[in-house]
Amino acid sequence: MSRAGQLYELQQIDSGLDSRVARMRQIDEHMADSPALVSARTAYEAAQAHLTGEQARLKQASHEAEDMSTRLRAQEKLLYGGSIKNPKELGQVQEEVSHLKSRLKDQEEHALDAMLAVEEAEAQAHESQKALDDATKEWEQYKAGLAAEKDTLLSQARVLQVKRQRDVAELPWADLQTYERLRRSKGGVAVAAVKGGLCGGCHVGVPAHILRQARTASDFTLCPSCGRILYPVGEVKFAEFDHDLDNINR
Repeated sequence: MSRAGQLYELQQIDSGLDSRVARMRQIDEHMADSPALVSARTAYEAAQAHLTGEQARLKQASHEAEDMSTRLRAQEKLLYGGSIKNPKELGQVQEEVSHLKSRLKDQEEHALDAMLAVEEAEAQAHESQKALDDATKEWEQYKAGLAAEKDTLLSQARVLQVKRQRDVAELPWADLQTYERLRRSKGGVAVAAVKGGLCGGCHVGVPAHILRQARTASDFTLCPSCGRILYPVGEVKFAEFDHDLDNINR
């Protein structure tokens, strides 16, 4: 294999590693709670807070109604118990009983409204709980899929790393340094495949004399447009690198 061919194979390995590392980083970012789950949790917490508030109002209304009922019973006992003989005092107690009855009626209606509000809040809380459970289940399934994908990518990356180490060991030191320098300055792509007369790095047509040089020269031929090492993959026996990620001994 030519020197350019060796570097092209290394480039294929590195591109495979780069894409897998980038995807694994995306997966790590996506492992945070999804917007749908965050929204469902927020709605659930709001529904629970609303229910707690309505329950507190019902408790207060019930307490006030019970207190009013106790006071009414006490006044009725005075009114009908026969202990009060003074007509004026008796009239005052009767007026107080009438007043308490009116207030008790209002308080019981208030308590009933509070009870209905609690029932509605309980229904909303139940619905929000179900929505949260569904969103959580869906998210857990999605995360499991991401985790499985990451495991596969990590396994493939390890295989590619083994292949890279083997290929690097066979490269001349100067060629490897040239390759690494170009990788750093050319966005991770040091060697560009030439297909149909176009540079795979910048997609600009390669002049015929440059292409002939890339086919025959023993030294590296650089693309006049982007400066990457050219490798005419469609016109040589080595057409494409096969990662064969299931077999590191290949």
